[in-house]
Order: sequence, then C-alpha cells, then structure tokens
Amino acid sequence: MDENLQNIWILGSSATVVALAALQIIDLALTLLHSLQERKGQLWRYFGAIAGVKIPDAFGQISFFGGLTIALWIVGLLGIAGTVLWQTPLAFGCLGAIIGCRLSDGWFSHIALNNAGFRPNPGLSSVPLYFAEVVLLLVVFYPTIRTQTFSVLIGFVIGALAFYSVIPSLKLVGRLVFQPIAPWRAGSPQPEW
Repeated sequence: MDENLQNIWILGSSATVVALAALQIIDLALTLLHSLQERKGQLWRYFGAIAGVKIPDAFGQISFFGGLTIALWIVGLLGIAGTVLWQTPLAFGCLGAIIGCRLSDGWFSHIALNNAGFRPNPGLSSVPLYFAEVVLLLVVFYPTIRTQTFSVLIGFVIGALAFYSVIPSLKLVGRLVFQPIAPWRAGSPQPEW
C-alpha cells in the first residue's frame, strides 16, 4: 500500500498516520462546530420558516442536528480514511461527497439564503472553514481526484444534491408532514413560534 499512496494523495507515504489523523480530526471537528452553530440557531426552524412549515423542535434536534452530524461524520470517515486505507470506489465517492456536501451546504444553506435576506443565518460563520477544508481536500487528494474522477464526481453530485434539495423538498412535501405556516418573506424578521 505504501508505494500506492503516491497515487492517492500528495503526501505519499511519509507521516501517513499523523497526516491522516490530522485530516480526519479537522473534518470531524468542522462538522461538529458547524452542527452546533446550526443547533444553537435552530436551523430546522429557519428552513421551515422559509419553506412555510413548522418543523417540531424534537424532529429538528434528531434529524437536523443528530442525524446530519452522524451522517457527515460517516461520509467524512469513509471519504478521508477510506481513500487512504481501502482505496475503493465507495471511499472515492465519499471523498467527492464530503466535498460536494461542504460546497453545497455552504452556498445553498447559508450564503445564498443570507444574501437573499433570510437573516440571521445559523452556521454562516463556519462556512469559510468548510470552504478551506474543500481546498485542503482538493489539494491533498488531487492524485485520487485525477485518477478516480468518475467515482469522485458521482459522490460530489450526490453530496451537492443532498444540501441543494433541502428547501425545495420542504416546500414540496413539507406541508404533507408538518404544520403549514405563512412562508418567511426575505428581508423581514424571522417568524417566531
């Protein structure tokens, strides 16, 4: 595996354990930091208000905080550690997925909504760290991205669509599941309940 690591990341086989641990800790910590910011700002209420539905706090805590945090940890572990240790199409796809998730979450869930006038945006302050991680992953795993383009691209699309589709999905089916409310108008204060 050591000689094959040159084809996986730019770090080669030197300091593999330390570098891999550092990348993985950064990924896990950024996910937790961002998720805690979203939890504090009750992201589920934010998204629900934009979509015109009232998402109960218990559901929001479980799915938007707990479920999403665990899912991103798993994808990050499979994508980063998996790419180095197992070198399988699933690992390469998860590497693409974590990159797609970070970019899509940062843009569609935070920057675009904030710029549209939906403020305050929970989690916006950690988006630059997400984008820095994307740059780091693109640089470090450039050999994998170049040689495993299809798997990485499929993962990227899946990760990007996961976050791109949150508000449209809530608008489409949210009223079937949650209590409808008047949608939040951009530029006005966030509705309270």
